Amino acid sequence: MSYSDQVKAATRQKTGVNVLMSTHKAETADHLAESLESLYAQTVAPDRIVLVLDGEVDAGQHDVIARFGMDGRGPDLTIVALPTNGGLAHALNAGLAYCDGDLVMRMDSDDVCLPDRLALQLSYFAEHPEADLISSWASEFSEAETQERLKVSPTEHEALAMAMRWRNVIAHSAILVRTSALKRIGGYRADFGLLEDYDLYVRLINSGARFHVIPKVLLRIRTSMAQRGRRGNFAYLRNEIRFRAECLRTGFLTRSQFVATVCLYAGFRLAGPVLRNRFYGLART
Repeated sequence: MSYSDQVKAATRQKTGVNVLMSTHKAETADHLAESLESLYAQTVAPDRIVLVLDGEVDAGQHDVIARFGMDGRGPDLTIVALPTNGGLAHALNAGLAYCDGDLVMRMDSDDVCLPDRLALQLSYFAEHPEADLISSWASEFSEAETQERLKVSPTEHEALAMAMRWRNVIAHSAILVRTSALKRIGGYRADFGLLEDYDLYVRLINSGARFHVIPKVLLRIRTSMAQRGRRGNFAYLRNEIRFRAECLRTGFLTRSQFVATVCLYAGFRLAGPVLRNRFYGLART
């Protein structure tokens, strides 16, 4: 790090924000570099990026990490290396233990933040101290598709809580959440397969946490047919039913809502990949 970079780092205003992200062996170095660059290019920088290596990663990713570790523009980079791949929930909990700021900013290793994401989310927190989780709208993009899809949701807490009874409307890598709220409910759970973010939101709502979504695209989410394919099989449906049974047990769902959502998602999860992709399109704009 050059002397000027050291001066910038020393004088950078603290935000109390730690970025929590994870990468794994299936990620590409280019995707990781693009994701990290979008964090270092924020108009308001987080204090730290906690990057969990969920098992072994290739030399290309290590080169990217080394390069950004020497970057003097923005946040400190803390690496948490896990010996084996344990899945996203396990990796995020391991990283959460290193988050010592007031706020946790989630980010995925293949998504891209817009430059003003953190500035706008921090501004909302400053004006609404009662809030516990701030998210935003997002756009989904894929190398196989020329047009991006807009993922929108309600913006106010009551409407969000109602919408969440039917489907997960909040982009996981778009959230900025109070660290105390995350730790109060014990962080993430791996009880329901790939539904760890949905489960997290339900437990936060049940604990009394207040949500808000900024009606502006602040994140670009990388997606693919393969990713959507992983969300359509008997194993995923089984986890979905178990998750919704847990929502019924805790009072988040009524019995009629439980029956309706299980019937709805049984058809969705077991549909073929082409038809399921069309369903995803109907849920986007």
